[in-house]
Amino acid sequence: MFQRLSASIKHNAHIIFLCISWYFISSLASQVTKQVLTVCPLPLFLGEFQFIYTAMLAWFTCYIAYNSPGFYRIFPNGTFPEYYTDDREINRMTRKTSKLSSLIIPPSKPILQTVLPLGLFQFVGKYFGHTATSLVPVSTVASIKTLSPMFILLLQKLLKISTLKVTLTLIFSLFTLVLGVWIIVQEDNRSPASSNDLREFSKYGIICAMISMFIFVLQNIYGKTVFTYRSQTDVFQSDSGFSRQESPLPIYEKLDERLVAKKKPKSYDKLTLMIYISLVGFCLSFGWFITLEFPILFKYFFQIDSSPTVIKAFPVSLFLLNGSFHFIQAMITFHLLGEVSTLTYSIANLMKRFAIIAVSWVFIGRRITWLQVFGLVLNTLGLFLYERCTSQSKIKAKLRPE
Repeated sequence: MFQRLSASIKHNAHIIFLCISWYFISSLASQVTKQVLTVCPLPLFLGEFQFIYTAMLAWFTCYIAYNSPGFYRIFPNGTFPEYYTDDREINRMTRKTSKLSSLIIPPSKPILQTVLPLGLFQFVGKYFGHTATSLVPVSTVASIKTLSPMFILLLQKLLKISTLKVTLTLIFSLFTLVLGVWIIVQEDNRSPASSNDLREFSKYGIICAMISMFIFVLQNIYGKTVFTYRSQTDVFQSDSGFSRQESPLPIYEKLDERLVAKKKPKSYDKLTLMIYISLVGFCLSFGWFITLEFPILFKYFFQIDSSPTVIKAFPVSLFLLNGSFHFIQAMITFHLLGEVSTLTYSIANLMKRFAIIAVSWVFIGRRITWLQVFGLVLNTLGLFLYERCTSQSKIKAKLRPE
């Protein structure tokens, strides 16, 4: 038994390492975002920087993969464009037999139709998410994001999309989820020295966090119902469908074989999607940035008058660190999605949220109350029960005769 357990741990050691790195980087990224927006509260500018910096890093990563077969094969199929054609199962180190003529897939009408809505979701979601982070604690924003299952169910009902069957377990999971979030938010924003202005800011920050969560829920539903395709030949994917609650980019699932036979959809690699979505998001938010925040930056750098600005400092190193963390999170996500099952990824993603909440409490430096811990336990219980309902529903759907 112990030998089997030891062999299992050894076999999955890289997955465990990736998850720990994912939690660590995500927690640090949230704190860096908070620090940036505290001294430079310009959510549109931070979003613009993330878009263009992510696109540059994605292009550079594609360049390395294009010229290095070894680096290309580190990641699961579908991460990069198909630069090489080889059989990973037989021999991972075979020489390349064919190569694309371009670094990324050239822009086309289908690509633009795919990434335009997703770029819009990213732009709006980032803006409200960054605004919320600048006004309320990171743990508040992270806990509000855990309400996404409830909004997913509501939207699926409204849009008449097949969803989970309403059971007592599901109702109880959503109840504990909402109660846990309410307790965490109340405790995070409890400050005896806070003024009315700060309380108003906190209320606005909570509203922005709710809007951001709602936008990304729409993105997930859109990504799972409109453009869904996954190749059956990906040996690293096993039975891991690419559906998930939250991620930097939407992941596409396999269509019914009868539909594929009639019309083969075009699937795009994740780095190509990341580049185009980032560029579209940058273009969509550029006008708003020029109108609302560029005058503030111009005034700060050129000292036009002596009146104070909202910018206390311009931390270039933190901006670069934030963009790098944002990109690394996406790459780890892509790797995990190709290595583990959907259920395993969902559980790992939920644990990441709890890590962000816990680390944010430590960074704040205030004493952690038992109510905060109780709220986190309720939140954990609600999400765990929801995942159980989801997995059981998928098992029943697979066993149901067609």
